[in-house]
Amino acid sequence: MFYDTSVRLEPTQIAGFNQAFRSIVPESVAGLVPGSSFETFGLGYDQKLPTRTYFSAVGELLYSRGSRTIGTLDAFGPILLDVPSGVRQSLDYRERSLTLTLNQLLGDDFAVGASYRLSDAVLDDKVPAISPALSASFSATANREVRAVLHQLDLYALFNHRSGFFSKVEAIWSAQSNEGYAFNLPGDNFWQFNVFVGYRFPRRHAEVQVGLLNITDQDYRLNPLNLYSDLPRERTLFASFKLNF
Repeated sequence: MFYDTSVRLEPTQIAGFNQAFRSIVPESVAGLVPGSSFETFGLGYDQKLPTRTYFSAVGELLYSRGSRTIGTLDAFGPILLDVPSGVRQSLDYRERSLTLTLNQLLGDDFAVGASYRLSDAVLDDKVPAISPALSASFSATANREVRAVLHQLDLYALFNHRSGFFSKVEAIWSAQSNEGYAFNLPGDNFWQFNVFVGYRFPRRHAEVQVGLLNITDQDYRLNPLNLYSDLPRERTLFASFKLNF
């Protein structure tokens, strides 16, 4: 934990775009990089059509740059003594994403919708002190440019009754491909299905909801280079109770 990732001066959200990034380079890929810089760009468009159809398109660009010293052991002398040392590593990360959402009202109580998100993430990992010819013997992660492309489609149907009862069924498809890795890193392609039922109290002072996530008990192996919301890895029972003041 570094101090500069625990203090926030800017608002957490601007015009619906998340600004509360602890880090943009996924920590499960590169760890925490102290002093890294962030740049975020977002553009959204919303449209209500006369057919009770709602459409939105959101594009987002995320950039992060940082550098650090990583530990090495240098061999010296005829008996090859290992002497602790370090080399400089620079990391450049970029993610471009596009989200399209379409919702259709089917009367006063029913609605159906679909949301599609495409994410293209690239990490440029450079260690200038190590020549490209020696990178393979030094580290499989030195001087590389890796890429991951993730597609996610969310199909759902909603029922909201005026008495307060509501329900939702959804199907989520995810597919990912990877490039540039020194070893074979296969992608993944899978579906998950969820159901929810609940009740909202008058004036929405409280809400109770239960659901069953990942009904088919589908595990997955997604590369964390793409930023995405975690999905359950096994069949999961979900329950929540909310109070609104």
